[in-house]
Amino acid sequence: MKVECLDLRSYRCPMALLLAKRRGAELLNHQSLTILSNDHASINDMIRYFNQNPYSIKVQYHDDECTLLVTKKE
Repeated sequence: MKVECLDLRSYRCPMALLLAKRRGAELLNHQSLTILSNDHASINDMIRYFNQNPYSIKVQYHDDECTLLVTKKE
């Protein structure tokens, strides 16, 4: 299955979180989404949100940017 990418590096909270929630809600079971962000508040909010819902999340930090790999569980 193809992994989609959502580039939120030009967005800040709350818009970044809103866009991530919307795209996450569109995921099918076992489908993944890569989210790119460089806003620390947005990153923390997205991690908190996806950890509370039917998703698994992997986080990688590179310099000032962060990549979140979000996968919808069954």
